[in-house]
Amino acid sequence: MKAETLFPVRMLGFGFYWAWLFLVGVSPTPILGALQPEQPIEAMELLFRLLGIVLIIVFSAWLSSSKGRLFLLCVGSIVGSLGSAALITFGASPLTIALVACADASIFMLWLSFFGHMKLGETALYMTLSYAVGSILFVCIAWAGAEAANVCALLLPLLSGITFFYSNKLYQHETGSSGTMLSEIRANGHREAPIFPYISRMTTALGLYALVFGLITSMAVCNGLSGGIAGPYIEAPCCIGLGIALALIYNSKKKARGIYYLYRFVPFAFSVGLALLLLVSQGGFFAANAFIMTAYLAFEILILNDFCNAIKMNDLPPLRTFGIARFAITIGMLLGWVFGMATATLPPSFSPVAVAAGAGIVIVVIASTLVFTEKEVFSLSGVAEERGFEEKLALNNNPHHTTDESIQQFGIAWQLSNRETDVLDLLLKGRTTQYISQNLFIAPGTVKTHTYNIYKKMGIHTKMELLDLFDAFREERP
Repeated sequence: MKAETLFPVRMLGFGFYWAWLFLVGVSPTPILGALQPEQPIEAMELLFRLLGIVLIIVFSAWLSSSKGRLFLLCVGSIVGSLGSAALITFGASPLTIALVACADASIFMLWLSFFGHMKLGETALYMTLSYAVGSILFVCIAWAGAEAANVCALLLPLLSGITFFYSNKLYQHETGSSGTMLSEIRANGHREAPIFPYISRMTTALGLYALVFGLITSMAVCNGLSGGIAGPYIEAPCCIGLGIALALIYNSKKKARGIYYLYRFVPFAFSVGLALLLLVSQGGFFAANAFIMTAYLAFEILILNDFCNAIKMNDLPPLRTFGIARFAITIGMLLGWVFGMATATLPPSFSPVAVAAGAGIVIVVIASTLVFTEKEVFSLSGVAEERGFEEKLALNNNPHHTTDESIQQFGIAWQLSNRETDVLDLLLKGRTTQYISQNLFIAPGTVKTHTYNIYKKMGIHTKMELLDLFDAFREERP
């Protein structure tokens, strides 16, 4: 697949969706204007979205077919535009919010499943950049005024749907595949998908962090702490900043593996935001909410990236697996909004800010110390390492790539002996110590010695680093 062809198309398509969601699904929404309801629309939208996600999970087998995918595409694009029109015309009634929520659930799941077919780390990078593009579009639309917001709310779902259709065609053309990307039908027919060992902890942590995000946002909005700067007006700059950060990490030497350092940032950023919240003022709220939103968005993107790894490494059905992740996000946010709205009814002796911040701190501690610890992060990093190694092996073993000469030149560049170069050749093809021993007629201990010497000369420690170094060498050659 030519990433340079697909990347800008799907990044823009998912960005269209993200800008639309800011316009119609997050308070304060610029398209409602004077029709803004007394209570924010998020809680009702989350409830309807949850019902839509449950239906997607239940009927995921059919929805993964060509007809089912077309159905989701129609719901996401056409119903999304109809929901926007109804919201503009009639305001935030249950019916209009239900239409928006159904479109939200459908089009997000389509794009998420599409992103699940990318290479290691690209899911996190492209999703983050899509969030940033959508945020930039939203800022421009909001600056242009109410009329521009109304027009864009009608057009963006259609544009996102058209872009998805075009992206799918590009995918089929460039991979030579005539089937659907979302298909759950494998070569061996229908079967029960294996369970990824960390998926329950990943899902639980995602739901808990989403609860904190929803709780703090709801508490601030319902208690009048946010003023005119809330919701998308804070989240959009956070998305842009996060997109820049992920792009810098991905372009560094660490590349896709470097994003796992961000997992350590999440509890810290949540803690800083909750601490700032206790010093609440107009400026204090903005800073606190920015930390909390950035922490949550970073965790969501990282976890969805690891769900992608789970799908790739365990042959899981994309639509159903991502549906589980989206279910956790939605139910966590919904509970957060319900609890946050309840803080507006507390007796005067109880501070809504202190109650919400205290609950948030407890949840973050539970999530980071009992549910999703450094052990889980290390394990998921290992899965990513394995996936990256398999992808590089597939490239190196591609019959259209002649690497023998490159390996010889690579060995000369690092002053390897002839025998070390022979071992290097088989290491780059993913062979085990036993295999190398049998094929080169040397003892396993000798293979390990040669491997140690190769790593020492190159200043590396793992096979993945060896593959990265070899790829960099090959790219530098004319």
